[in-house]
Amino acid sequence: MTRRSPLAGLVLGALLVALLAPATPVMGQEPQKAQKVVIHLKHYSDNLHAVSMALKLGTAIQKKGGEVTLMLDLEGARLADARQPQDLRWGGETPMATFYEAFTNAGGKVLVCPHCANAAGLKEKDLRGGARIGTEDDLAQLILDADKVLDY
Repeated sequence: MTRRSPLAGLVLGALLVALLAPATPVMGQEPQKAQKVVIHLKHYSDNLHAVSMALKLGTAIQKKGGEVTLMLDLEGARLADARQPQDLRWGGETPMATFYEAFTNAGGKVLVCPHCANAAGLKEKDLRGGARIGTEDDLAQLILDADKVLDY
């Protein structure tokens, strides 16, 4: 018969407790925050491939727990314009409107550059659901707070 030392029993017991205990944060430890991701989109009908990629990737990141904001400027501001054609497609794919709705339904936010909105004649009343026209300060803060910025 083998004899175990009391120390070996304590080590084995501690190991079992550590392996079987649920992973909970230590008291006072902050839970992991969602990553803030900005997707900068400067295209619309001039590059539907970029629009498709930005919206599909943004939706995927949002569904994985990221906090995604689509920052629209230059030609991209037109994506948020409800007066624009909603049936544009790239490569015979799904309409951009469907990708846009999937993104906003997943919790994605859309922020439009104020200068670009003005240049496109875009007012708050013309915006698609989930979009808003930001201020210069909104755009600056968005970029400063971002963990990652993707550019399309």
